[in-house]
Amino acid sequence: MAWRAARSLVVLQQQLQAGAPQARPPGTGADEWGLIGDAAHDPTSDHTPHDFPGWGSQIVTAADFPNRPDLGLDAHAVLDDIRRSRDARVKYGISNGQIYSSYAVSGYPAWAWRPYNPKNGDRHFTHGHLSVVGDARADGTQPWQTIGAAFAEEDDDDMGASLGPINIEREGITSLTIPPVQAGAADPRSAWLNFCNDTGVAYGLRVWYSTGNENFAPFPGTSNGLLAIRSGQRWSQEIPAGTACLSILRQAIDPDGNIVNPTAEYRAYPGHLTLVIERGPVRR
Repeated sequence: MAWRAARSLVVLQQQLQAGAPQARPPGTGADEWGLIGDAAHDPTSDHTPHDFPGWGSQIVTAADFPNRPDLGLDAHAVLDDIRRSRDARVKYGISNGQIYSSYAVSGYPAWAWRPYNPKNGDRHFTHGHLSVVGDARADGTQPWQTIGAAFAEEDDDDMGASLGPINIEREGITSLTIPPVQAGAADPRSAWLNFCNDTGVAYGLRVWYSTGNENFAPFPGTSNGLLAIRSGQRWSQEIPAGTACLSILRQAIDPDGNIVNPTAEYRAYPGHLTLVIERGPVRR
């Protein structure tokens, strides 16, 4: 299953590179701007993709960035700016052998720096680390209150937008042609497909995508293209790069919760259903 980063972390890294342009690659190594961890990472790490019921699947909730004051990027100062802002998206930050969290820990109040001495010995002198909360707040794309914030606020197009809500046809296929994701000449940004079930019952969908190469494939995060969405559930998944067409068809659900083709006995949900396509920040 494809992973994605919490959107606030994508904004953070882009914002820091805008605020300290000398520190963006190749001034620093691309591997210094880490999101997902390698195989050696603790599986409980925020750098490891996790599922968050009610929010999304396979989401990374941590980002690293270089500590290069000589290039205009002081990781400790950035994290202290964020600490003082009391941003609701924050879980904790680490830099220069210190850590703070948005909650009290072991005699230290929330938002207070405290010593950081991990078992692996990495006290984060060469880079900063920010973890965000494991819920939909972490997808907020508002600017962080640190360097680069003015750049992030320059243009609404830079910070993303939504397309929708778009109706899902009651009968037949809902066929959507969209600007090629991360490949459009005028709009080369990432995008996410979002469903939210407020019907009071579970419903099923068949969701496929195409890059325009004459082939369709099951949408990532589904079960071979099939998706059951429970009442009250929000489902969000990044749209694969190059996607130019989405094909969506309503399906029925049997009493055991399995998705089946609609029949006289098992009908697809007949009421009003919608989707939203959310565009991410422009990648500069």
